[in-house]
Amino acid sequence: MRIITGLLKGRTIPYNPRQQGDIRLTSSLLKEALFAMLGPDLHDQAFLDLCAGCGQIGLEAHSRGARVVLNEPNRQRAAHLETICRQWELEDIDLRRTWAQDLIPDLQEQNQRFDIAYLDPPYRDLLEGQPLVLALLHCFAAADLLTPAGLLFVQHPRQLDLPAEVDQIAVLRRRDYGNTTLSSYQNIAC
Repeated sequence: MRIITGLLKGRTIPYNPRQQGDIRLTSSLLKEALFAMLGPDLHDQAFLDLCAGCGQIGLEAHSRGARVVLNEPNRQRAAHLETICRQWELEDIDLRRTWAQDLIPDLQEQNQRFDIAYLDPPYRDLLEGQPLVLALLHCFAAADLLTPAGLLFVQHPRQLDLPAEVDQIAVLRRRDYGNTTLSSYQNIAC
């Protein structure tokens, strides 16, 4: 996993499944497509990586100048992300260590808003009987965490149909990458 462009261009994100746990990594193709949509300059953009995993999406956003909040509830992966941030001297990344469904109301209470958010939870996990990605999408939309015209990108299994609108966000496009779909939503509230 290599950083594509920006301040950290060319750096490899170290990841060892034995130490940090086996997770599904975002494909290079999907990551490149996402950041092609966002562009090389994300300066002054607030970026939330709600389910960071190994941190590849949030670190790429930071490399492009975004102010990043990384969230990873797994203790080993969060410690690994903290080590990367320390070794790469990334003191301005805000690393959180809580379940996404608990972080969302905390961010709402803190009146935080994001220009871009990325949601990629474990595909097989459930929350209150429904797929975690769907539950978090509803929770995120209800919390109103996006700036006006802000974007939410949701990575999910291809066979899971997400709603076209949830509260004040509406889908802009969906693209399939193998068995994965990237759905992009925009805040449509005025």
